[in-house]
Amino acid sequence: MSWFLWLLLLAASLTPSLAQLSGDGIALLAVKKALDPSDALSGWNAGSVDPCLWAGVSCAQDRRVTSLNLTGAFLGTCSSSHSDSWENLRKLQVLSLQENSFSGGIPAELGALSSLEVLDLEGNLLDGPIPPAIASCRSLVHISLGRNKLSGGIPASLGGLSRLRHLSLTSNQLSSVIPPGLQGLCGTLEYLDLGSNFFIRGIPPWLGNCSKLQVLVLESNYLQGFIPSELGRLGMLQVLDVSMNRLTGQVPAALGDCLELSFLVLTHPSSCVSPFNCTTGDGVRGVDKAEFNQFDGPLPSSISKLPKLQVLWAPHAALTGGIPDGWGACERLRSLNLAGNSFTGDFPQGLGKCSSLTYLDLSLNRLEAQLPPQLPTSCMIVFNVSRNSLSGDVLPRRSIECNDTQEPVVYPSFCSGRPFCGKRRSETCLSSGLIVVHDISGNNFSGPVPAPLIGDELLEQEPVYELLMSENRLAGNIPSSFFAFCGRFKAFMANLSDNQISGELSGQDIGGCKSLVQFSASNNLIEEALPKELGTLGNLSLLDLSRNRLSGSIPGELGELQMLTSLFLANNSLVGDIPEKLGQASSLSLLDLSGNTLNGTIPSSLANLSHLEYLLLNNNDFSGTIPPVLSDITSLVAVNLAFNNFSGSVPSSGSWVGMCDKEHFQGNPYLKPCPTSLAAFGPGYMEENLDPVAAPQDPPAGGGLSVVVIVAITSGCAVAVVLLVLVLLVQCTKQRVPRPPGNRGGRKEVVIFTNIGFRFTYENVVRATGNFSVDYLIGNGGFGATYKAEMMPGLVVAVKRLSIGRFQGVQQFDTEIRTLGRIQHSNLVKLIGYHASEGEMFLIYNYFPRGNLESFIHNRSRGEISWAVVHRIAMGIAEALAYLHDECQPRVLHRDIKPSNILLDNNLTAFLADFGLARLLGASETHATTDVAGTFGYVAPEYAMTCRVSDKADVYSYGVVLLELLSGKKALDPAFSDYGHGFTIVGWACLLIGQGRAHEVFIVELWEMGPEAFLLETLKLAVMCTVDSLTVRPTMRQVVDRLRHMDQSSLPFS
Repeated sequence: MSWFLWLLLLAASLTPSLAQLSGDGIALLAVKKALDPSDALSGWNAGSVDPCLWAGVSCAQDRRVTSLNLTGAFLGTCSSSHSDSWENLRKLQVLSLQENSFSGGIPAELGALSSLEVLDLEGNLLDGPIPPAIASCRSLVHISLGRNKLSGGIPASLGGLSRLRHLSLTSNQLSSVIPPGLQGLCGTLEYLDLGSNFFIRGIPPWLGNCSKLQVLVLESNYLQGFIPSELGRLGMLQVLDVSMNRLTGQVPAALGDCLELSFLVLTHPSSCVSPFNCTTGDGVRGVDKAEFNQFDGPLPSSISKLPKLQVLWAPHAALTGGIPDGWGACERLRSLNLAGNSFTGDFPQGLGKCSSLTYLDLSLNRLEAQLPPQLPTSCMIVFNVSRNSLSGDVLPRRSIECNDTQEPVVYPSFCSGRPFCGKRRSETCLSSGLIVVHDISGNNFSGPVPAPLIGDELLEQEPVYELLMSENRLAGNIPSSFFAFCGRFKAFMANLSDNQISGELSGQDIGGCKSLVQFSASNNLIEEALPKELGTLGNLSLLDLSRNRLSGSIPGELGELQMLTSLFLANNSLVGDIPEKLGQASSLSLLDLSGNTLNGTIPSSLANLSHLEYLLLNNNDFSGTIPPVLSDITSLVAVNLAFNNFSGSVPSSGSWVGMCDKEHFQGNPYLKPCPTSLAAFGPGYMEENLDPVAAPQDPPAGGGLSVVVIVAITSGCAVAVVLLVLVLLVQCTKQRVPRPPGNRGGRKEVVIFTNIGFRFTYENVVRATGNFSVDYLIGNGGFGATYKAEMMPGLVVAVKRLSIGRFQGVQQFDTEIRTLGRIQHSNLVKLIGYHASEGEMFLIYNYFPRGNLESFIHNRSRGEISWAVVHRIAMGIAEALAYLHDECQPRVLHRDIKPSNILLDNNLTAFLADFGLARLLGASETHATTDVAGTFGYVAPEYAMTCRVSDKADVYSYGVVLLELLSGKKALDPAFSDYGHGFTIVGWACLLIGQGRAHEVFIVELWEMGPEAFLLETLKLAVMCTVDSLTVRPTMRQVVDRLRHMDQSSLPFS
């Protein structure tokens, strides 16, 4: 029976009021039934016989429905493909259903809407392919299907839509190449947005034939090759965005022929505005994000001469040469970001004519000479020329009228949330208010310290203002004008460090700056006393006046700063004692008073600083005992009390356990010797009969470890009986009760935790692994085999097929794995999703082409190993384990730490895999469990004795891995038996250390490259992790803290 005949029979059986509805009205009610289960369109009913009066409906004079606009109608999650009534709306010209929650596929029945001109389904949850039947709507002018989950390729049949002007498919999961069939659109197409998909190969040169094209957005795909010079033929092009692809070659000078071009985005358009809350690489400050475009050669001068250019965005694009100086016709230029390239030569003086500049970032280049005096810095929301070689005086603040362009923004998605993209007024600002950043740090600017560069029009909006002038040659006093505008800032952050600033810090000037949040002026020549007016700055969170010539005492008023987190006063000439009142600065996390002439005792009030992490008091004249109450500060990470006159004992409880490094307490002749970092976790080092004035013994010539350490390590290693461990390990393994496999069958569903822009199904995962073929096998472990699966070109994942018999059933597995899906850490392999049925269980993880740590250790190329690499890998594993042990809810023990379970990315950052596949520790469980996991050689000795495992078992396994990383040896090797301590790497390392031959543990080139001190500390840490006693063995959090102190970029403890 035809759909139309069915509709007539239905109408005949309806109530009189429904029978009075037009065919369009009946069709709309059928559409409502399919699309509106929550009855949001309650006004659509048979009681209102004229559908032209219904919400969202428009009609022509003949009362036929011509427009259906239900944008943002909150129609609920339902399937858009359940209604066949679309085809009856023959006169429909506009169908706008964007920003709802429609799921399912796009109905092919829409192809019957012969009058349809506008199809807008943007911002839903639609999936599946784009139906080719849409090409039957020959009247289509506008198609917008962006921000859905559509997959597959673009139907080539769309090229037959001879009237189409607007095609937006952005933010989907579309793949394959941009089809040549779309060339048929070139006669009419004005807008093409294919961004944020998975298109591959190159940018088609035929796009240069689309002479009417005004907007071309291809960002965030997998496009390769060059930008075709044919695009220079697009005389009407206003927007070109090719960022976040894999493009190479030179930027074509032919783009300078696109005389209407106003937005040119070559590399990723970061949304960062403020450097203090930004970690992406837009040149303000931070690290490059997922940008892979790497161009060659210079920026063509023809681009700088484009008469209508508003935004040129090309940070970290690998451009070279000089920045073009021909910016004469740049009155419309608002934003110029060329940060992080390799530009050389003079600063382009022509930019001084660009009166509309709101954003200028040329940082991280090698530019020289002076800034043009006409540069409108006072009107700029972001002015960043840091990390160049610029010289001369800093441009003075100018009282000028800012040139706010009134031109419309033709690329609103780029400008969203970016005030520098349009007007400077508050309506364009972020929700937190306007943020202004002026950064000239890392240059050769000289002359006096200038007043803030910000102009009056920006001050009217009470901005957050950050002024960065460090690492220059500024001299003289800090003038009162520097703080003149504090009352007009919502917050003020200033950095004047590493200059030649002298004179006294005026209490009257800085004390009146109540908006001051951060103030750094370290490594200057500032003298006289600290002004007590600093204590009135209630918003101050950071004060750094270290490495100056300050004298006098520390004002007790600093204790009134409740927001102060970091106080740096090191390396001055301060005298007196630490004021008792300083213990009232409740937010303080770092206190550095080292390198002064302070005396007296440590006030017990510092124990009130519950957030204190770093206490640095070394190189002063303090005396007395270390207050035992300081052990109550649980947040402490590092303490340095070296070279004072302390007496008594170093606290050995609380957070002080594990931080008792000899070098941090040396130079106190009346202080009982501090144990080394290895012995700090064990007994016998704080006995009362230790001689407080005994001179330290020289280390053995070959090893670099002290005699005390050697004795401690040797005695700890002697208790390891490898054969007993092996026998008891087998015995414990036998205690496990095998679980019968479940029945085969069940649902074929893949649950996704992390959306990576691809729709996973059971079928496409199994197909991508070759039906779990050995040809795709990349690993085999205790929980199952791992396969490489290329889901589509450029998208590869790892699929771990689990051994069914290890789990009690689908329900238990489903519950536990959903818990794992919520665990997120930067050093844990990301669990993308999983499948669970009675016959099949697998997990989907990120794929790491660099492989695992085992392969790196034993198959590495010469020169790949260094201290920096060792530290990065060791820190990554340690932070992942510390998170699992201490921060994760529920708490997780790994139980199978080994190099093959540690993956590496291309930067040799470590990622821990297989976490949580052993039984999770719930909140009600103890720290030990009787469930079993582990690999011989990495299993802790207490497991062999008790068949119980705890977080300290993970620590032991970590120590073994660290020994492998340092030595290049395997955990078990029969060659170790020649050393008389069995065939474990732990026994071998202990023996060499005990014989004063610690350097022989290391890979030869690693030891030769050094630094020896850090390498020996790492070796001590590894052995400390593998001692027999659980109480002596550190926690993973303590391991992280130790490694952090060994970072060459960390705080100095000299």
